[in-house]
Amino acid sequence: MIIHSIYNLSKLYIILALLNLASHTLTAQIDVSQFKEVFRIANNRATSPIVIDGALDEAVWQESDLATDFYQKTPYYAPAADPRTEVRFTYDDTYLYMAARCEQKSDIVIQTLKRDEFWDNDGIAVMLDPLSTRTNGFLFGVTAAGQQWDAQYAPNSGTNADWSNKWKAEVKIYDGYWTAEIAIPFKVLRFNDSSKEWGMNVVRGIQGINEFHNWTAVPESFWPPNPAFAGALVWDEAPKKNSGNYNIIPFVTSSVVKVKEEKVDYNFNAGLDARFALTSTINADLTINPDFSQIEVDELVTNLTRFSIFLPEKRTFFLENSDIFGNFGIGPITPFFSRRIGLNENGEPVPLLYGLRATGNVRSDVRVGVMNTQTGESDEFNAKNQTAVAVQKNFGLSNIQGLFVNQQEFDGFRQVKDGYSRNASLESLIKSDDGQRSAWVGAHQSFKKGIKDKTGFYMFGGEIRTAKWNLLTSNIIAQENYFTDLGYNLRVENYDAIRDTSIRVGFNQSFSYAEYTIRPEKGKIQRHIFGVENFLVYNPDWSFNERNNVLRYFVRFRNTSEVSARIENNEVNLQYPFSFVSAGEPLPAGKYSYSSVSLDFESDNRRLFQYEMSTRLGDFYNGTLNRFTVGANYRVQPWGNFGVQYQFNKLKFPEAYGDELITAVLAKVEIGFSRNLIWTTLFQFVDQSDFMGINSRLQWRFAPMSDLFLVYIDNYDVFDSAVSTNNRAVALKINYWY
Repeated sequence: MIIHSIYNLSKLYIILALLNLASHTLTAQIDVSQFKEVFRIANNRATSPIVIDGALDEAVWQESDLATDFYQKTPYYAPAADPRTEVRFTYDDTYLYMAARCEQKSDIVIQTLKRDEFWDNDGIAVMLDPLSTRTNGFLFGVTAAGQQWDAQYAPNSGTNADWSNKWKAEVKIYDGYWTAEIAIPFKVLRFNDSSKEWGMNVVRGIQGINEFHNWTAVPESFWPPNPAFAGALVWDEAPKKNSGNYNIIPFVTSSVVKVKEEKVDYNFNAGLDARFALTSTINADLTINPDFSQIEVDELVTNLTRFSIFLPEKRTFFLENSDIFGNFGIGPITPFFSRRIGLNENGEPVPLLYGLRATGNVRSDVRVGVMNTQTGESDEFNAKNQTAVAVQKNFGLSNIQGLFVNQQEFDGFRQVKDGYSRNASLESLIKSDDGQRSAWVGAHQSFKKGIKDKTGFYMFGGEIRTAKWNLLTSNIIAQENYFTDLGYNLRVENYDAIRDTSIRVGFNQSFSYAEYTIRPEKGKIQRHIFGVENFLVYNPDWSFNERNNVLRYFVRFRNTSEVSARIENNEVNLQYPFSFVSAGEPLPAGKYSYSSVSLDFESDNRRLFQYEMSTRLGDFYNGTLNRFTVGANYRVQPWGNFGVQYQFNKLKFPEAYGDELITAVLAKVEIGFSRNLIWTTLFQFVDQSDFMGINSRLQWRFAPMSDLFLVYIDNYDVFDSAVSTNNRAVALKINYWY
């Protein structure tokens, strides 16, 4: 084990040395340490009231400082972006205001009227880093159709568009240009009320010419909202926090449910979500008797791996500053995943009685998070209390962070002495000031009654990102008794199909890749990406477990269409018998070697009719797997989307091990009667899950961030000979932001 650890460490140091050499062969376009001095815009108090109507007819907009001369971000880095964008700022006691004038030489492209859809539409967004952390920020954007988009940015997790808040935006369209006004309440931001300088950047998307523009010179290898490359919004006086900063969000739900031929059940529920400011930089969230039903249904997927998959968190209570808890671990392992809260050991929903959390900055370089939730008991399982505490100390773009997670069982009001599961984590990220070179290391331990050894999870890695090169190595040592009852550990459970049980086996994993990007300045191609990947897994005694080598190529055209190709070679030492089909003997344990080729195509996503195709052909263990997926969408701009997708998977093994055809169909209809009235219907058929269902949802936003949902659900057991209804329901939900 020591020899292999030394080998992995030496591999890391060699790769980092090569990466460092590669990064120094390129000169930075602008020294990142000078961004705040080069990109500065004054923000002076408004001298008259501002009406948010999209028309820039207030006198203050003619008097305000001007930010223009944007940089082209894609398809390649260049100064003097065209067409021209002009941005101005001002403020009063309640709001920070932004005005934008966007010249438009191509047709405006609007893909949807849904909230929180930005990147595929013509639009403009501001990134705010009020504490000048260069790591975390708020994003507020508006499309040329006036639809709002907001998100939080954090390292590792990037933009989290599931976070939403209450603010204002309107647009006006003219001949040759369009204008936008945005008003952001101070109460939704976390800032130091003695600071007169905030990090700020602006990003504009112009779909007709397939370009993104930034106010600052964000390097080609980084996505535009990254706060590391923010300029400075300079206030004439530091803004003051508002008193009484809170939101109260009561809701009621009512539903009628029928399960097969059983009686009809009528359900009613009510609860409360609340947000309030503890300080100007720390926010608290409270939920009482929350409704965690899925108003927006998950899209199911076909899983042809040996391990579980996890869908992202979308519940409002967990979203603000979610990275403070969720950005621990890497790849297949994390000690905390909020979607596990509210589920029992069998993955079934249980009542969540309350939740309370506080997150934010105690200083500009120190972030904290504290959360406590309580789930109710059921016939089979005790009630549980969950607590998570996280602290992060930043050093520029680098940080050191710690996490403690505790889940405790209760029998009524009595604490079950041995019914606990705990995790402790300590991680460090070291990143250069330009963001291009980084290395990380982490140590994690779990604690359960009676388990004393092999309880650790350790990780280390490094990455270099330049305009041309992206190189990474990531390494994991996961011991078999590292438990993540409030997180996930995707490889540790190995299913034995003969004994119908799962066996915990630790693993040591190494993943490395190298990418080389070419961005032509002329021609039909926007960029080429050539890549190689190496994935290795060893058993705890360092005997071989799995290898995957990939050679890949990706090309994106200036018309936004894309083609990608992959050649894969795999070798697996299957530890336990496993079956991928419903009939036939499980594949026996042993070594398997197989290869495949994949090809994917996506058409120009700006056109009204879009389509995509993908195929995978080749061997699979001791058989073959041929997959074909086709999808199409027709858009009626800006109000309608009509899409369908079909997936075909043909698994064929030697006669004793069976064959199977696994298919899936997904159809989606979205109609925007207005920006505030959206009807969405989703039909899904996934025979691997024995599921066919319809979820039809009408959402009326009758006031800012206040919604009425009317949902019809109809699910079927498609393998029942009588094709009887599994369950059918109509649900009504109303929430109001006060």
